Amino acid sequence: MTVQDVLLLALEDLDEKSFKRFCGKIMDIKIEEGYNKIAKSKLEKAERCDVVDLILRQYTDSYGPELTIEVLNAINEKKVALGLKKNLENDEEHFVDKYREELIQGVYLVDPILDGLLQKPLLITEQYDKVRSQTTSQDKMRELYMCIRGWGPDDKDILYEILLRNNRPLIEKLKRC
Repeated sequence: MTVQDVLLLALEDLDEKSFKRFCGKIMDIKIEEGYNKIAKSKLEKAERCDVVDLILRQYTDSYGPELTIEVLNAINEKKVALGLKKNLENDEEHFVDKYREELIQGVYLVDPILDGLLQKPLLITEQYDKVRSQTTSQDKMRELYMCIRGWGPDDKDILYEILLRNNRPLIEKLKRC
């Protein structure tokens, strides 16, 4: 199931009144630095699938799910928020999560990874610039991990493929562990 599918399932769990409160709250809630709020005019008559598309387009797969959970909690839809969080979590730990420390320490060519993620587009320009502004490769990787917190398995698979393409010896070594 994609991140889009999981978000849509969560919004479909809301009755009409709660869905309207969700749309109102997402315009009011404090947004993480580097992102812009969705315009009120785009949300006023939007269907659930349209709102999911807006969330993912405006906030990407990395921050959109996290923000959705935050908004659901803020409108007291804690059960729906918890269900969304569980659906977003993968039972098996993904490679990029399992080897987080090793990847932070071992990846030296971060810029080609960022270029690939920006092209997909899994990163927005502001995230790309913020990661690139870090001085060491370790700091760049730490900042990149801040960006991918809410990514689902499909997005992490893309990151894995980009890591493999640019850091094959390290990835092969970690796979043998």
